[in-house]
Amino acid sequence: MKKTLLTLAAASALSVSAQAEQFWADNSVSLLTGSSYTEPFAGDENSYTTVTLEHVSGHSWGGLFYFMDHHAGTDLNGTYFEISPKYTVAKMDGMVSAVNLAYTMESGGASTNHLFGLGADLKVPGMDFASVTYFMAKNEGGDDDSQITLTYGMHFGDINIDGYIDYAFGSDTSEDNIHINPQITYNLAPMLGTKNKVKVGIEYSNWGDKYGVKGGGDQNAISLLLKAHL
Repeated sequence: MKKTLLTLAAASALSVSAQAEQFWADNSVSLLTGSSYTEPFAGDENSYTTVTLEHVSGHSWGGLFYFMDHHAGTDLNGTYFEISPKYTVAKMDGMVSAVNLAYTMESGGASTNHLFGLGADLKVPGMDFASVTYFMAKNEGGDDDSQITLTYGMHFGDINIDGYIDYAFGSDTSEDNIHINPQITYNLAPMLGTKNKVKVGIEYSNWGDKYGVKGGGDQNAISLLLKAHL
């Protein structure tokens, strides 16, 4: 936990140091609760409650995203975090609006993985944002592998749909697997008379061969979500 807090503090310092070049930022805290979560060889009826702190911002040099999850549930109690800066190497007009160098550090306690990638921001009609990134992963807890990550977001009035799709390529000890993870929410702020968004909705997690463990089980879980933007 101490390492996690120090790492997040460093990420916060990076965000503050770039304040003069920051174009926008959003911070939120959310509560997620659901059942039918799968753990490899431990069944698919695990229940979890997760509290998430999240930050995303855009800067003249690129962007910064990080979050920290604290899980409490059937078999998983602990903290997980990711820090993902990206550096824009080129901007352009057209469907591809930017080319980025990307990095992600992810840690769940026992091991820490480092992902190095090249990606593009996309202009897709009807979407607020979209991107695609190819990562090479250096994994402390297993064989190195690679993945393609798609992120997206769109809204229809006060209805918001966003999320990601990870396709991870297998290694000698893991299987190819895909994780589809959208959130569908409704903004209650106009009803509540608040300036900041307050969202309620669901998160859907579909993950075949979770973690790339062959025969370990497929996850198909829907959770209730409450999210407040700060």
